[in-house]
Amino acid sequence: MTENDKALNEIVSELIVERKRNYRNRIIFRSLLIVFFLSILILAPILKNTNFNTSHLAVIEINGLISSNTEASAENIVPLLKKASMNQNSAAIIIKINSGGGSATQSKIIFDEIKKIKNSSEKKIISVIEDVGASGGYYIAMAADQVLASETSIVGSIGVRLDNYDVRSLFNKLGIKSRTIYSGDNKLILDPFHELTDKQYNHVKELTAQIHRQFINDLKESRNNKIDSENELIYSGLFYTGIEAKSLGLIDEISSIYDLNNDKYNNIPLQIYNQENNIINQLIQSSFHYLFQSTIN
Repeated sequence: MTENDKALNEIVSELIVERKRNYRNRIIFRSLLIVFFLSILILAPILKNTNFNTSHLAVIEINGLISSNTEASAENIVPLLKKASMNQNSAAIIIKINSGGGSATQSKIIFDEIKKIKNSSEKKIISVIEDVGASGGYYIAMAADQVLASETSIVGSIGVRLDNYDVRSLFNKLGIKSRTIYSGDNKLILDPFHELTDKQYNHVKELTAQIHRQFINDLKESRNNKIDSENELIYSGLFYTGIEAKSLGLIDEISSIYDLNNDKYNNIPLQIYNQENNIINQLIQSSFHYLFQSTIN
């Protein structure tokens, strides 16, 4: 056997040993990962309920656009409100709002659920507006027993908008024409290639006016004598700083969630109900990720 053959055999032997070692390490790693994953599944119910079984402030966050397909949808928020109201360990329900609004319908559904809880439970509900509580965000906030905001928070915008664009001029320049086939004289009422008739415009205007009137009625009922109901500027769609909003009666106090907790609840834990599963979900997702990666490597 030549020196080259011996060297080649040594290289092959080392490669075989290395592959065996890698294979053994992968088996050990996968076994440990499976044990870890099973432990998470077993401990999940315990970890999930730990923070809910001691005294806390139930915090429900309304962040960003309020819509049927966002985290701030009624489908996501209403169950959290019910859960917080039924938890005997929650000292109060805090609705923490950072939203400029969105769907009037989704906001109204959440508003109505808060009113139902107020009528059926003695648990206090407090809205805390942080950066923005405007339009639909304020619609939800005003349902609470008390509304707080910071001096520089943006509050109000009590109005309704329906966006539509007329793109005919642009598309004419590009040589693009609409060939939409339809039935029903008003089917294309909001089509960007269609010019609104006076009758159609008035119909849409009345539709938004009806929603606006409902918003105003709910505001007057919720804030009772706290606002000057004759001040039309309040209903005009204007928004205000927290200081201005307080003078108009749109909020009750200049405060924050931390001041509230310190002054009235002895700094008990803040439990964010929206995020109760986040840690567990992240651990499970990480486990799946590493298990998958180790399988294909």
